Amino acid sequence: MKRNDLLKFSSFLIVLPLVLSFFCAAFFADTGLEKLFEIPTASTGGWISGGQTVASSETIRNGDRASISFTSSSDRIEGEYRFVNEGTLFGKDSTSHVLLIRLFISDISALQGEKGSISFLCDDGTGIFWSVADIDIKSGWNDISLNFRTAQTLIPEKTIAEESENTESEEDSDAENAEDTAAETETGSEDEAVHEKTADEIFTQLTRFSFSFEKSPSKDTTIAFAEVSVNTHEKQKEQEPPEPITDKIGTAEIIISLVLAAGVTTAVIVFSAIYAKKEIRRRKREAKKRKAEMQNEESPSSY
Repeated sequence: MKRNDLLKFSSFLIVLPLVLSFFCAAFFADTGLEKLFEIPTASTGGWISGGQTVASSETIRNGDRASISFTSSSDRIEGEYRFVNEGTLFGKDSTSHVLLIRLFISDISALQGEKGSISFLCDDGTGIFWSVADIDIKSGWNDISLNFRTAQTLIPEKTIAEESENTESEEDSDAENAEDTAAETETGSEDEAVHEKTADEIFTQLTRFSFSFEKSPSKDTTIAFAEVSVNTHEKQKEQEPPEPITDKIGTAEIIISLVLAAGVTTAVIVFSAIYAKKEIRRRKREAKKRKAEMQNEESPSSY
């Protein structure tokens, strides 16, 4: 076997297992995420369209999977889905969760500066949200992954009208102690304004998935969702005492071994056939050369 052929064959045998191992690793790859719950996107049931937004479940399809789509003739596309949260839907350590969204946008240029938000809200208006300006989106389907730890907290402020109404009712209830009541009311209002919900309190009260995109009224665009799910990172299993060594072999190991064996065997057969063919040709050439030399030696010399 020539040196160059030997080097090529050795390199092939080294690269082949690496390629097969990469393929098997990709095939058996695990995302490391566990789905907690999913917002249905196969129909409009449970979805509420805001403003002039119209929802449909037959406009856009993601392969064989139906999606819910939204269009609007105004300057905003918005909608929400209400779900039941009994306080434990998001589980513990909610800031480590991940929101996965399969989002379709027919024309990204119709959105005004990518203004808008994707959010989870409580009934009192508090919640968390991600600004659309911070999300990398384009025309067509977008696979979006949003970490809950990067979400911004939404705490709406009380309106002046509500504060005035509360103050007037307290003054009417006790005219004799108007000054004391006003002072207590002012102190209580300040305390209430300072108080903010903790992250755990917000997550236990979230009941709405909401989205809002600002668009140009003169341009038509369609927004669709094929997947909206909340996921959590899988917990690392506690180390268990090593199991006794047995002769049992797992299915994955058997498949990988068979693939590797088949690849190496095929490579050896192909290379052997090529080498044998070249060797036969070389020996025929040498035989013809020797025969010609013998004929030259036997023929008489000419003068």
